[in-house]
Amino acid sequence: MDLHVIAEAVRARTSLPFTDRDAERILAAILTSEDIWRIIDLSDVPVMALCQALREMGKAGWLEFAGERIRLTPEGRGLIQGAGIAPALELRCPRCGGRGVELGPVAPIAEKFREIAKSRPEAIQDYDQGYVTEESTLYRIAFLWARGDLAGKELLVLGDDDLVSLAAALTGAPKRVVMLDIDERLVGFVREVARGEGLQVEALQHDLREPLPAGLLSAFDTFFCDPTESLRGFLAFAGRGISALKGPGGAGYMGLTRREASLSKWRAIQRELLERGAVLTDLRDDFHDYVNWPYIETMRSWEHLPVKRVPGRDEPWYRSALIRIELVEAPKVANERLEGDIFTDPEAATT
Repeated sequence: MDLHVIAEAVRARTSLPFTDRDAERILAAILTSEDIWRIIDLSDVPVMALCQALREMGKAGWLEFAGERIRLTPEGRGLIQGAGIAPALELRCPRCGGRGVELGPVAPIAEKFREIAKSRPEAIQDYDQGYVTEESTLYRIAFLWARGDLAGKELLVLGDDDLVSLAAALTGAPKRVVMLDIDERLVGFVREVARGEGLQVEALQHDLREPLPAGLLSAFDTFFCDPTESLRGFLAFAGRGISALKGPGGAGYMGLTRREASLSKWRAIQRELLERGAVLTDLRDDFHDYVNWPYIETMRSWEHLPVKRVPGRDEPWYRSALIRIELVEAPKVANERLEGDIFTDPEAATT
């Protein structure tokens, strides 16, 4: 049996995109670590497809599942040697965590932001929440500032369990900050902190399946969102953000992962963003590290994992890229109500 046979089996049993190269990435990750969460992190293969691939490799005699570990068998090691697969490497810059930007003028507010974030509402499964580390949020603000999308700008944050609105306002750089979230806990928290710290943040409760209020359309220079990873959900968040921009030159920032989005989905997203009048200007892979949420054992992919271990709260395995887009023409987005489920699709793993 070879990598191609494994890839065919995964596609046949899941109907998910999966390539020979994906199988190779998984084996390279297993050469580096026997831990399921590190294998997910290092391989960059969507979790649902990865789980099936591990089972297929187990059936082929390449892997054994021992307790909480995933180990290569002698047959598996022989196949890897014959295929010339090398261990996966993680060569992150220790200074910036691989983000390629300094905190710079954001550094003075870092301690205050970390203190505020300690009291934030916990992530809940109802809204597919999962927030990034405080460092990830701070570096986001630095990146926006460096790209000229923060200072003196009007910023809209669509969904804010990461507290981007508060971090941005703490710098004093933006002209205006507005956050929208469906979760009344988060809206109340942001309002309370803004009031106590004297920050100019407008916090509004809003379900993004509903059209944006008329007063928010074509009103902002910059938007930020970290959307749900289903194709429909991602495009829904992105569409709301694009419709809120004033026009050409407006910028949008989004998080996009490989944990729940194959490269086929990435292509579909990029194509749709281009159709909506935007161009991708920046992509920083693994920019965001996520704090593990308290509902790991009830998320969709848990039952599919061939070995199970609850990771520690600060043991990152879920990461996402930071993507920047800029409008080059008037946006082409309908501000219409979205019916049905926007949170799940076949690759969804954490809902």
